[in-house]
Amino acid sequence: MINVNRLIHYRYERLQQQIARHRCDAALLFSSMNLRYASETLYAAITNMHSPTRAIFVPAEGKATLFDSASEIINDLPDYIGEQRESVKLPYFIAGDQSRKRTAHWVNELTDLVRQLGAQVGRIAIDTAEPELVLRLQEAGHRVVNAERIVERASAVKSDDELACIAASISVAERGLTRIRENLQPGVTERELWAQLAFENAAQGGHWFEYAILVSGVRTNPWGRECSDKVIESGELVGVDTGMIGPHGYCADISRSFVCSPAKPTREQKRLYQYAMENLAFNIDLIQAGMGFFEFAERSWAVPEEFRQRRYNSVAHGVGMGNEWPHIPFVDEWEADDQRDGVFEENMVMAIESCIGREDGSECVKLEEMVVLKQGTCQLLSSFPFESILME
Repeated sequence: MINVNRLIHYRYERLQQQIARHRCDAALLFSSMNLRYASETLYAAITNMHSPTRAIFVPAEGKATLFDSASEIINDLPDYIGEQRESVKLPYFIAGDQSRKRTAHWVNELTDLVRQLGAQVGRIAIDTAEPELVLRLQEAGHRVVNAERIVERASAVKSDDELACIAASISVAERGLTRIRENLQPGVTERELWAQLAFENAAQGGHWFEYAILVSGVRTNPWGRECSDKVIESGELVGVDTGMIGPHGYCADISRSFVCSPAKPTREQKRLYQYAMENLAFNIDLIQAGMGFFEFAERSWAVPEEFRQRRYNSVAHGVGMGNEWPHIPFVDEWEADDQRDGVFEENMVMAIESCIGREDGSECVKLEEMVVLKQGTCQLLSSFPFESILME
């Protein structure tokens, strides 16, 4: 069961701790995911990713101020939001040539909020914003810093309620994968098959997709293309990466590869699949809370040279309200002064990646599992079955 009140207070406290730790007076957040993390409010998420009209001002201590133009649809705001104000609409799409004038007005309003915190000018962390706003805040004497590190560090460690939200999203994604497997047959297009996942997410109250990756045959290699109108043929490998923002706003990021029947898988397809399984199992067994990021990269499964060029872009990465920090590169991709050598903490959720294919080959196998880290071990969060016909 998810206790929403406990969930949102946990997140707000984590966020304020990081704002204070980074010596900021406040954070001004525009990103749809960051706004939801801070306030549990959501409106026109995709639109607000490119034309933001909503924001939240979160001080290092005390109550937040929500700037929102959709006040009529928001009920029961969290008690840590002290005030809701009409947002100042800065994107050129809405403001046109009034953008500069509106920005000056809002800078005055934000300056007043900073002064209420006891400072004439402040150190303000911002995630994404119109350049005009950043410039005018700096001209007013404020110091603007990047809020992404603050939010990413805050959201990295999950509460039990967040883990329940993630489990709910994974459950929906796995129902979608079941629909994909049941509808996989020669003659269906990649888009038609991917729509099975989108339907399940929409039907269960989910949100958007970070991408639409479902590919078949030669389109699996190299990995990363989005689905097309290609018709899937018997005997082809079909790979899917859910990349799904499900119910409660949390991500389900798991990958599976299938073979389209009635043709039987080839020896090469089985070989690729079994290498991918070995890769996945080794790294899941290795990762644990208390281990350093670099140590994990250094000790992770050694990708055979024949697959090196087509390996995935990371060994593992965090997952929360989307793909999150930390991003763990392969050991040979670390730079001498790389600052990512942090430590895995208990209740971090990680996606373990595996992509196996030859540069001169026709297909790749993509597998991915989600785990939650515990001291001395990790626990699987995803449980969708693997393909026995490819493991024979």
